[in-house]
Amino acid sequence: MTGAPPAPPAHQTELLRVVLGLALAFGLAIVAAHPLVRRIERRLGLTVLLSSGIPFIAMGVIFRLPSVGILTNEVVADLRPALEFGIGWLGFVVGMQFDVRDLDLVPPKTGAVVVAETVIPFILTALACAIFLATLDPAWSLSDHSTWRATLRAAVHHAPLRDALALGACAAQAAPVAAVAIARGSGSVAAKLLSYVTQLDDVAGVLVLGLICAAFRPTDAVAAWKLPHIAWIFVTLGMGGVFGILTYALLRSAKNSNEEFAYLLGAIALSAGMSGYLAISPLVTCAIAGALLTNLPHKNFDQLKETMLQVERPLYLIFLLVAGAMWDVTAWQGWLLAPVFVASRVGGKLIGAHVAKVTGPEGLPDATTLGLALAPQSPAAIATIVSYATVYKPHATESASLGWLMTACIAGAVLTELIVQATVRMRGGLRIDFRSPSLVTIPPPALTQGEEGEHS
Repeated sequence: MTGAPPAPPAHQTELLRVVLGLALAFGLAIVAAHPLVRRIERRLGLTVLLSSGIPFIAMGVIFRLPSVGILTNEVVADLRPALEFGIGWLGFVVGMQFDVRDLDLVPPKTGAVVVAETVIPFILTALACAIFLATLDPAWSLSDHSTWRATLRAAVHHAPLRDALALGACAAQAAPVAAVAIARGSGSVAAKLLSYVTQLDDVAGVLVLGLICAAFRPTDAVAAWKLPHIAWIFVTLGMGGVFGILTYALLRSAKNSNEEFAYLLGAIALSAGMSGYLAISPLVTCAIAGALLTNLPHKNFDQLKETMLQVERPLYLIFLLVAGAMWDVTAWQGWLLAPVFVASRVGGKLIGAHVAKVTGPEGLPDATTLGLALAPQSPAAIATIVSYATVYKPHATESASLGWLMTACIAGAVLTELIVQATVRMRGGLRIDFRSPSLVTIPPPALTQGEEGEHS
């Protein structure tokens, strides 16, 4: 006697749904990384977040819905090692932008522009967000502590200050989208200067995140080691340095490009895994390792960097998918925090532009143009805030506020870019007249193969 075949178990159906959903996301990420999409972005002056990124974030939000059930909390927790690997890869890309040899090619006083455009937005954003977050946490009041030492001790160990500093780190980072528009209007010299400043802005934001992870350690016993805060700074620097040297030694021993890529995957996986085990952001340690790798002699470094950049785009889009799944869009506090973040960040960039105009090299554009050029938020800011949430969410009882930060960072990035794009178009574009002799020493930025095809 034969009957109907038994129905598949529920967990097998859920597993099939997860596999098909992630396969679809990977396929779309590869399509979105096509050179044609990048050319369209460059022509429109858009970041990856405003073009290809928003659909992936929205897909992550949809995949998390109970009715869809692809990226549930359990699945996201299981994907934590893969997420840490992706964060580590992005950290390597950020660190590889810092080449000390470029310091001899930029005009004098360029460092003043970098400092003004990172420190001022960081301070203003952290201060404004700290005040806002403190008002949402009535349990913390400065009047509860009798001395300034007790007040400082309570502030250091309290989440609102830590969260505000993380948003300040995101505020310091700027996107290089304006470089293309400036290159069309003023040539590659101006584009190179702006690109260099934005690269160092990304590095500065990652370093601030490293200081946050050292000063505000997770209180849970899962954090493997118990050390003084200052010791964690040296541990972070030491781990990044060791990972960088290890990666360099492996790549030097590779006999062909396939071995080199395999060694690179293994080195990033080891770096990200060890960092996650010690509750240190993989973005920070891998950025240090990438910076060290960049400044060591390597005959195939250009090919290695091109490989990193090719993989970065689809990996970043998948990263945004997971970020969308981690994002709690229903928390109203985050939507109120977003305008505070945008206003303080853009205001800090504009103020920093005025300071840079006074203290920076000759030939800088007017302060408003410079501020608008550096106002769009860097894609690394999303990686920074997700890395921050990944470090603290498993160990924090107040993890609800981490969702507010993601709302402020994601919604703030979109809102900032829309405002900047509208303002730039009303001003007739970003046309900068660089005529200072001090700027002609900057070589034009190297073009990738896709860009060479576009310009030919």
